Amino acid sequence: MRKWTARFLMILASAFVVGGCSEEDKKEPEVSTEMSEEEPQKDTGTADKTEEEPTSETSILDEFKDMQIPDSEETFRALKPGIFTEDIPYEEETKQTWGWFGLGDYKEELTEKLGEVAAETQDPELIFKALQYYVASNAYEQVATELEEFGYDWFEPYLPEPGEKEGVGEQATEAGQAIILLDASSSMLLSIQGKQKMAIAKRATSRFASTIGMKDEVSLVVYGHAGTQNQSDKELSCTTIEEVYPMGAFDAEKFKKAVDGVEAKGWTPIAEAITYAREQTEGSTAKLTVYIVSDGAETCGGDPIAEAKAFAEGSPDRQVNIIGFDVDREGENQLKAVAEAGKGEYISADTIDELDQSITKQWLPSSYEIMGKSNSLLKHWGQGYDEMVQRFAISDRFTYASLNESDRMHEALDIMRSKQWITQEIQEEVREMIKMREQDAVRVMKELDERARIRVENERQEIVDRVDEWMDRMNKLRDTQGK
Repeated sequence: MRKWTARFLMILASAFVVGGCSEEDKKEPEVSTEMSEEEPQKDTGTADKTEEEPTSETSILDEFKDMQIPDSEETFRALKPGIFTEDIPYEEETKQTWGWFGLGDYKEELTEKLGEVAAETQDPELIFKALQYYVASNAYEQVATELEEFGYDWFEPYLPEPGEKEGVGEQATEAGQAIILLDASSSMLLSIQGKQKMAIAKRATSRFASTIGMKDEVSLVVYGHAGTQNQSDKELSCTTIEEVYPMGAFDAEKFKKAVDGVEAKGWTPIAEAITYAREQTEGSTAKLTVYIVSDGAETCGGDPIAEAKAFAEGSPDRQVNIIGFDVDREGENQLKAVAEAGKGEYISADTIDELDQSITKQWLPSSYEIMGKSNSLLKHWGQGYDEMVQRFAISDRFTYASLNESDRMHEALDIMRSKQWITQEIQEEVREMIKMREQDAVRVMKELDERARIRVENERQEIVDRVDEWMDRMNKLRDTQGK
């Protein structure tokens, strides 16, 4: 009733003002009652300016009226965060929330903005765009990127190529002990083919250990992992040699944990590492083989050539083999001499593929060993579940971001309704748009998740195919040799 009374008085006031104007003034466009009678003039542009004012650059609707409402992966990625929600931490925005996510400290300011919006429009779509402009999620792009880049470290057994010399296969079946000396000096922090050398060496070492661990006991010793490359840390770095996986049967999980804990940091004490291996195996009658994986020469002043010779002279069944990974000419010359003194071999690997191939164990695998490759995949069947859990943990973030966003939108909409800025009918229309937004977000999330699932599953299948191809090839070679 109050609204109609006010409008009636305004009409009377307008009629009074219009009645007091000249005939010339009556031809002018309608103007505000607050303007003086002297102000309106013909063709001055004042009337035009008054007509354009609701859609001028200062209109609050201009801030969001042209925004796109996302309904695809591309548009969700392109969506700008809400001006009040862009600083919400990613972990908080994408977590599962029990109850309402709620509005933050910006609630009062948001309410003021919503009042301005309602004063200018009752269009449900514009109101929805306003909610999007103010409280949209800031996480869609990051979650989509994480799913796009998602990968899983499937177990892949090392598939060694057979030796070319006759009789090598029989010799290789003798059980013994293998000591892997892994270089963790600071130079291993450098990259090759876009990947850190230390990470590549760790992966290759793990695969190599799984192969020789089929029949031999294995030990992993690291050097160069203490201190830094600074002169002040040289003594510490050059004297710290550590056995991170004690001599024993190969255990894939324990070995992975040991090698993953290694960090490249300091100098390169190759001589000290060989000395450590010799002292740790004094009195042993087992066949002993040292495998050194290194990317450079000695930097601590030791004599690795003399130490390799001393190790090999301890028994006819001892040797030092070296795999030089991305080594310069000077370093390669020294490492070759070390391998020669240790009655072993030096193998050069300048690429990732060459490193994988270089640590091949030179023997023709037995039928048991060939079948063991397939069995090793079966032993890791649980990885399929682990991969799914890890992938869902990311894709769920997309859903939670959408739900938290919806909570904010609903609460903002409730504020507008409680203050009677919008009708119930408009509220229901906007609610339906929020519901559609949630459904679109779920659909996009499923598309992203499925694409990630197919990609990592293809990677797993490629490993299975490589194992199958290798097994078939090894069995044919055994048939050829009459084994």
